[in-house]
Amino acid sequence: MNLLDIINKAKAEKAKTLDLSQQGLRLLPPELFEIQSLEELNLDRNKLVELPDDIGLLKNLKSLSVSENDLMELPDTIGNLTALEHLYLGYNSLSELPATVGNLTNLHTVNIAKNQLLEFPDEIGNWAKVVKLSLHDNMLTTIPDSVGKLKNLVKLYLDNNDLTEVPASLGNLASLEILMISGNQLSVIPQEFGKLSKLRELVLDANQLETLPEALADCKSLETISINENPMEDGLPRAILDKKGLKIDQ
Repeated sequence: MNLLDIINKAKAEKAKTLDLSQQGLRLLPPELFEIQSLEELNLDRNKLVELPDDIGLLKNLKSLSVSENDLMELPDTIGNLTALEHLYLGYNSLSELPATVGNLTNLHTVNIAKNQLLEFPDEIGNWAKVVKLSLHDNMLTTIPDSVGKLKNLVKLYLDNNDLTEVPASLGNLASLEILMISGNQLSVIPQEFGKLSKLRELVLDANQLETLPEALADCKSLETISINENPMEDGLPRAILDKKGLKIDQ
């Protein structure tokens, strides 16, 4: 069955899921965007350089996966997919995201790892339902303060970027349990991290840290801190060293 036959069959059957992964696709046929019933669309491992504006017509989509392609940009119309809960864009060539991603307020999981992101839009602060956000292996130099509004975020992956600092607002992430920031250029960690009452694992390997804020001892759920490959010339505060049940990997 060729591609158009697959698409026409899905349209006739009012399909909710469609898997077009590993089809060698460079372009998406316009007929695809007539399947208004679609809730899950898998376009992984193709050769897509862009998504057409018509992607915004699939307004019932709850899951969109376009990992391992050659995407260089997303259309503004991505913001029309307001039912979207899962967005997977890992292993592409995205350098930026349109501000309209802020309209995707029902997102739960977002993976944009292994791209070329230089910055992230402030509108990320609208993602109040996101529980897992993967931004590792990009080229990010800053993270917007608005990330601190993601009150349901449990796992945040920022490792292997070019961050020289992280916003103090991360201390407002009341649900955060895992924070990975290894492989950056951080020289200080904000005192506000001490407010992360649910934080269990903090990985800070391969940065430029000379010490850690004493306030981290206030993270009552903290089980592991990893600080391998840091100068740590000033050592660790006694309050952290003496914290019961805390494993320090250095």
